[in-house]
Amino acid sequence: MSRKVFLKRSTEDLCYVCDYNDYEYVELNDISTALTQRFWSQWSPTPLKSMLIRRFGSLRNMYLKLDVACERNSMIVKFISLKCALRDGDDRSWIVGCIDEIDWEAIQECAEEYFQSTGYDKIECTEDEDIVNFILRLEQDVPLVKEYFRVLYKYNEEIARIGFFGENDEYEVYVKTDDEVPIPHFHVRDSETQGERFETCISIETNCYCLHDTFKDSLTLEQQALLADYMISFSPYNLYRFPFSRNYERVAEAWNMNNDGKQVILKYDDGDDVKIPDYTHIKWQK
Repeated sequence: MSRKVFLKRSTEDLCYVCDYNDYEYVELNDISTALTQRFWSQWSPTPLKSMLIRRFGSLRNMYLKLDVACERNSMIVKFISLKCALRDGDDRSWIVGCIDEIDWEAIQECAEEYFQSTGYDKIECTEDEDIVNFILRLEQDVPLVKEYFRVLYKYNEEIARIGFFGENDEYEVYVKTDDEVPIPHFHVRDSETQGERFETCISIETNCYCLHDTFKDSLTLEQQALLADYMISFSPYNLYRFPFSRNYERVAEAWNMNNDGKQVILKYDDGDDVKIPDYTHIKWQK
């Protein structure tokens, strides 16, 4: 079973659009900021910066970002690329003292040459093992990468992973595909052993356990509080998009997409905020 990479948070930058339907300014995601500070410091000549300027001239407001694409209806990464980009809209059309238009292909080739010289096999990856190796190598240079990606060493394609919560991502939330139990529910398990040590099932529509088969563990009060906080939190995958959605809404959506039985119909209050069961007090079903 091959290793895969799970996207924990969106890497997208927030782009302000001008009247001509082009980017005017980019507000960097934290991971883009960290990458840029590491490899394109504003105040010091990093090796990558020196190499690109020497080859192409003066590039203003350059930054680095991660382009990521995931499998359909999943946060499993199927493509990742480390790219150079320009932050200010006026800088996208030219390079000072060099050429009128930016040759992005040549710039990427130069960047790839630099990164390969420092131990990276590729900076644009489409194969699972290449993606895993890229993330593990990038973590060495930019530790923040661990907050955005997780390497899954025991990957199960029959589940829809929602995300992780708790200290050091101790617990994982997922929905099983074609679950044998028709009651809408989600699974919570320990991340380290992926359920060998701990796993339970909880109803989506009520704050009740939905225990079956070997999934019969119960959450402590502390675990319930962590789960409740996770469910009401905004999903980290679209914080740079509107409208925002909560993790609870993602759980319901995952159940509806992956199971043909009873579907979840979400309820909203007068303020258009989703109503969530009180997972701080999970009850046993009678």
